[in-house]
Amino acid sequence: MTDHELMARLAGGDPDALEELMRRHRGAAVEEARRLLGDDALAEDMAQEAFARVYLARRQYRPTYAFRTWLLAMVRNLCVDQLRRRRIGPVPTDALPERPSPSAESEFLALERRMRLWNELAALSPIDAGLLTGYALEGLSYRELAERWHLSVAQVKIRLHRVRKRLREKERDD
Repeated sequence: MTDHELMARLAGGDPDALEELMRRHRGAAVEEARRLLGDDALAEDMAQEAFARVYLARRQYRPTYAFRTWLLAMVRNLCVDQLRRRRIGPVPTDALPERPSPSAESEFLALERRMRLWNELAALSPIDAGLLTGYALEGLSYRELAERWHLSVAQVKIRLHRVRKRLREKERDD
């Protein structure tokens, strides 16, 4: 089964398709992130984040370009964002790979710009997303959220603070 067929299955709701895509491409994603970041643990995180974004964009994916090209462009963008956040500075130009075809890159960047905030919200863990929507949209108190999510009130406050801080920083970076 091709990667494009797996993405179609994933868009149709088959979670096994994502597992197969991860089995096929996880190594390349981790290696790309490791090469750019020089940190094994962070590279693993960036690869995992990229696959989370694959899942989130599963219905917008178009099989015009190779899945691996799309995935690795996503990994590179996540790594560059990570480096900016850590204030390490720009990625040395000699560490950057050759660019994929301009049309694939421009299509991906256009999609990424439109979905940046939505993805940031959707990339939150289920608990963080539930806490944020419960607090901001439902008007629940810290105590009510703590009961709903089986957390202490202090944990709710800390998690909400971190989520709001992350979203503010992301908005400032853009």
